[in-house]
Amino acid sequence: MKIVPMQRNLILGLIGLVAVAGCWFLLFPVGEGQNPDEMVNLLQKEARRKAAAREADRRAKTDLALLAKQGRGQRLPDYLMSSIDREENFWFIGKPDSTAGVQIPFEPGSLPLPPPDTEPLNPNPGFLGADACRECHAEKHESFIHTAHHRTSRLALPEEVSGSFEEGGNRMNTSTPEVFFTMKKRGDELFQSVNFFDWGFEVPFNIVVGSSKMAESYLYWHGDQLFQMNCTHLTESDTWINSPGFIDGDAVFARPIRSGCLDCHVTYVDYRKSANHYTPKSMILGISCERCHGPGKQHVDYHHAHPDTKQSKYMEVPSKLSRQAQMDVCGQCHTTNKLPKGEQVFQFRPGDKLGDHYDPIEHQADVSNSVHTANQVGRLALSTCFQKSEMGCVECHNPHRNERGQVGLFSKRCLECHQQENCGMHDELGSRLADNCIDCHMPMRATKNLQVETRDGNIFPPLRDHHIRVDQQATDEFLKNLR
Repeated sequence: MKIVPMQRNLILGLIGLVAVAGCWFLLFPVGEGQNPDEMVNLLQKEARRKAAAREADRRAKTDLALLAKQGRGQRLPDYLMSSIDREENFWFIGKPDSTAGVQIPFEPGSLPLPPPDTEPLNPNPGFLGADACRECHAEKHESFIHTAHHRTSRLALPEEVSGSFEEGGNRMNTSTPEVFFTMKKRGDELFQSVNFFDWGFEVPFNIVVGSSKMAESYLYWHGDQLFQMNCTHLTESDTWINSPGFIDGDAVFARPIRSGCLDCHVTYVDYRKSANHYTPKSMILGISCERCHGPGKQHVDYHHAHPDTKQSKYMEVPSKLSRQAQMDVCGQCHTTNKLPKGEQVFQFRPGDKLGDHYDPIEHQADVSNSVHTANQVGRLALSTCFQKSEMGCVECHNPHRNERGQVGLFSKRCLECHQQENCGMHDELGSRLADNCIDCHMPMRATKNLQVETRDGNIFPPLRDHHIRVDQQATDEFLKNLR
């Protein structure tokens, strides 16, 4: 008898069923009085056990928290390519059919190294940090610790990081759907977790930089090297965004934090070698009193030894310096056209000339797309107020207090020199002029030099312009909002 294909398939199917049934009865023999439903339950239980084992195996290979406890990261899938740039000392990971990429300073499948407990290479020139001032200057210390200067760097403790770590607010998507970032919290530890197609890794939040006036960014240690993290928190919209200069869709964690960056974000750190090697435990976070008054150790030691001495010793008072010397104190950070000479940072002392420690940047392109493009010292110097008086930064700003956003207070200081009756808008606004001189004469505007890439396009965070002037556009905008 000839067997047609359909019959052959039917016969093979029946043979397969008989074989499965035979195996079943070998594994789970039906005893006398055994309920067939129990056999079904046993089969379902076995299926659940195998599924749980498969899930446990998957988690053991992919769960970043479990892997971190074992001191390793997630294995790189075979379909992703990796290569090392030995000159810049980072690994690049990419996918052949995608433009997105990853840059990390540690080998794929491993973790960032914890900061080592090494001894400094260079002696600390006497910086102690703001807490050393509290014993004798308690009132000033209490107000100073709330200023942007003090908060411009701090440990990334949960209470110090502004962004959300709760589901719904802790994710930053990119223009590449398979690449996104999730902010995670485990106990008191915070992480930026990266999903790059089917591969993932994470880095710890170690340091916050930025006072959160506009935004704050984050740094992490890999051994004695300091790097910036890909995601920054934007204050106004309370959202996670790409750090300035980062390309949307990439995951970049290999941008080194050079000595010039820390020169304006910490009081002191021992600089070991280029480009970003430091002694972690030597770092004094925040810009302390000492960056304006000079290192405090000699001053503190003297007054502890001579408690009855009323005259301050071994400490500079900036208000007693010439205006230019005062401006140079502020110019350590509040200008964008300089770089430390030979990367020799933390060398400036109140009374020094800025040019003795910093070289000018020749081309504007070198400072473009920078969060520091406000250039307050340079812009203020263009103002008629500055050119025709002896005013400096401290005529408007009290460095010991947080006065951020208090336009009424700053306007009151304008009126210490100017009469509101002389304002061209006095006839229209009258006494209301006293409430806000700032938004007309020092407008808050976006600048093309500061842009941040997002999934939905570029954004341009506004900065306060310190060039004091009559600005018709700003006046028109102010009147429009006032009416």
